[in-house]
Amino acid sequence: MNFKHTYTVPGKKINTSIYLGNGVFNTIVSLISQNDYSSVLVLVDENVFRSWSKRIQTIIGKDASYLIISSGEKNKTLATVEKIWTTLSKKGFDRKSLVVNIGGGMVCDIGAFAASTYMRGIDFVQVPTTLLAQADAAIGGKTGLNYYGLKNTIGSFSAPTTVLSDTTFLSTLPAREFTSGLAEIIKHAIIADKDLFTFLVRKKLTSLPKKELDKILSLSTAIKCKIVNQDPYEKKERKKLNFGHTVGHAIEMACQHSTIPLLHGEAVAIGMIAEARMSFLSGFLPEKRFREIENILSKTGFPSNVSSHYKKTISKKMLFDKKNVGQQIKWAFLEDIGKVKVDTSLPDEIINEGLHYILK
Repeated sequence: MNFKHTYTVPGKKINTSIYLGNGVFNTIVSLISQNDYSSVLVLVDENVFRSWSKRIQTIIGKDASYLIISSGEKNKTLATVEKIWTTLSKKGFDRKSLVVNIGGGMVCDIGAFAASTYMRGIDFVQVPTTLLAQADAAIGGKTGLNYYGLKNTIGSFSAPTTVLSDTTFLSTLPAREFTSGLAEIIKHAIIADKDLFTFLVRKKLTSLPKKELDKILSLSTAIKCKIVNQDPYEKKERKKLNFGHTVGHAIEMACQHSTIPLLHGEAVAIGMIAEARMSFLSGFLPEKRFREIENILSKTGFPSNVSSHYKKTISKKMLFDKKNVGQQIKWAFLEDIGKVKVDTSLPDEIINEGLHYILK
């Protein structure tokens, strides 16, 4: 079963269709021909290309240019963006060109940024190949790269023409990467859909039948599209999506150069526990709800803590979160499942207690 979702940006004539399901990547051929693009660059990470090169090249064809980049968050840098810009320039890509980003969140974010800035913006299509990217990174028109040791410090809002979330690609996704993607689906349920959260609590999420996975992914996509439609440039409503990310991004970047870096979803899962704990300690989130959040993340297989070795680095990086005003951290504050208050300030003692809870 395939699904279609849409998000729009009022006044900008942006209307992005998201196609989700088995085999939707095949439709890229008609998308390219209908728009009569002068040139096509396929940006793909090395792991995806290793597993799917034959399918990708068979569908898109040999007339396209291909740029294979190294995988991993550590490559989400300005140097990688320059490599993309250089390829586009050397091959004479004009404003009628198209960039097709095939990969996980890193490829979607960095490829979108490169396309949105080359010649002040050319079209790009997102083809997310990880559950994390299909649930979150490819949706909503955020682009970006990591800079100065901070997550997505440089970026822009620029919507793709189309998102093709082909669940066929998930068949070669390592188990750890698959679990990482579940964090964003769980987050969407926590902030916006009590019924979906209840459903997820009852399931073993790491071994869902494909039909159920596609349905859950579609419901998660619908949540994000609805929020983006209401607030495309993150002035208020869209900040709800940052629940778990103030602490989570800080953890992710602090651990980036460790022997086994935490994946984005793993760091966000720990961040959600910390931020839900802060909400509980503040007297707004009932303890029962906090325990439910903690339990579903633990049951799904996420780590629940991070080494206290990173405490100072995490605290420092939180001060540079994009939502902050001055040096004051602004939180997506959880009041209940499906109920989030944004732009909330918390006392230092509550923040410290929340962080202490997830340090070991």
